[in-house]
Amino acid sequence: MPTFLYQGLVQNERRDGEVEAADRRSAITVLRRMGINPLELTEAKAHSAGIGTRRESSRSRGLSLGQGLKAKDITAMTRQLSTLMSSGFPLARALGFIRRQAEKEALRQLVADLDEKVRGGSTLSDSLMEHPHYFDSLYVSMIQAGESGGILETLLDRLAAMREADEVLVSKVKGALTYPALMALAMLGSLVVMFAYVVPQFALMFKDMGQALPTPTRIMMDVASVFQTYWWAILLGIVAIVAGPKLWGRTPAGRRALDQIKLRLPVIGGFATQVAMARLCRTMGTLLDSGVNLIAALDSSRGVAGNVVIAEAVSSSMKEIREGKKVGQTFAATGVFPDLVCEMITLGEESGQIGRMMIKVSEVYERQTDELVKALTSILEPVMILFMGGVVGLVVVAMLMPIFSMNITGG
Repeated sequence: MPTFLYQGLVQNERRDGEVEAADRRSAITVLRRMGINPLELTEAKAHSAGIGTRRESSRSRGLSLGQGLKAKDITAMTRQLSTLMSSGFPLARALGFIRRQAEKEALRQLVADLDEKVRGGSTLSDSLMEHPHYFDSLYVSMIQAGESGGILETLLDRLAAMREADEVLVSKVKGALTYPALMALAMLGSLVVMFAYVVPQFALMFKDMGQALPTPTRIMMDVASVFQTYWWAILLGIVAIVAGPKLWGRTPAGRRALDQIKLRLPVIGGFATQVAMARLCRTMGTLLDSGVNLIAALDSSRGVAGNVVIAEAVSSSMKEIREGKKVGQTFAATGVFPDLVCEMITLGEESGQIGRMMIKVSEVYERQTDELVKALTSILEPVMILFMGGVVGLVVVAMLMPIFSMNITGG
C-alpha cells in the first residue's frame, strides 16, 4: 500500500508525518478522521527531485502542437473526454475517438500526441505536462488528483464544468464592455467626420458672410482648425492613451499598479472584485472538493483571479497557513478579500467543508456579477445614447446659430 508524506494542522498546531492509504483521496480521508487538516500531501515514492526535474524538462521541451487552439477548444475536448469515460470508454479509446472526430487539424495533432503517450505507458497528467501552453498547473493538478483517487472521469467532469462556468463569466464581462466600446467608437467617428469635413464647410460660408459669429460657433471653428492642423498629434495622443497602459501593464510594477487601481475604482472596482472572487473561489473549491490538499489548491488557483494584487494576497496567506494559521484568518488579514469570502471560508473550516463553502461563495458572486452586468447594460445604453446625441447636438446647434441669427436680423 502506498505511503504518503503529509504536513497538516491539528488545532492550529503544525504536524508532519506519513500515512498509508490506497490512494491520495483515501489518505486525506484518513487524516481528517484523525483530526488532521492536510496542508500538503505527497506520495513517498514520488517525493524526490525526479518529479520536479521531469516536469521542468517536459515544459522546456513543450512540443509545438496545437497552434491556433483556443481555450474553448480545450474545454470542449475536456467535456467530450469526460462524457466518453463516464460512458465506459477506456482513456486510450476515448482519446482515439476524439482524435478521429476533431474538426481542427491542430486539435487532432494535440490529441494524437496525448493518445500516443498514454498508449506508450505515460499517465494522462504526464502527457499533459508536455503542452503547458494549453494545460496549466491547475488542469494538471486536477487530473493528477483524479488519477490518484481512481476517479478520473469525475474530475474531468468537474474540470469541464469549472472551465465552462469561467468562460460564461468572461463572456458576460466582455458583453458588458462591448456595447459601450462600440458606442464610444461611433461617437468618435462622428466627431472626426464633423470636425474634418462638416465644420470647415460652414467656416468658409461664415467667412463670406462677414458678420460677427456667436461664441459657441467660434469655439467649434477653432477646434476644427486645431484638428485639421494637428490631427497627427491628436492621433498619436489617442494611441498613447490606449497603448500606454497596455505596454506599462506588461512590466511587473505596471501590472501591479493597474490591478490595484482597477480594484479601487468606483463601480468598476466592485465589478472587478466580484469577477475575480467568483473565479478564484470556484477554482479553489473545486480543487479542495476533489481531494487536492490545501496548499496545492491555493498554489494552483492563485493566478486564475487575473489580478496580481489578489494573487500576491493568496501567496502571502500560504506562508502563514504553513505556519499553522487558518485560511479565513489569513485572508481577512490581507485586506483584499471581501468579508463574505473570509466568513464563508471560516465557516467551512469549522465544519470541515471548506471546498463546498468556496463553491457556494463563487455561486453568490456569479449571480451578483450577472445582475450587475444586466444593470450596467441597461443603464449604459441610454446614457451613451444621450451623451452621444448631446455632443453631436452641441456641434450642430453651434454651426446653425449664425444662420438663425442672420434670419432673425433679416426679419
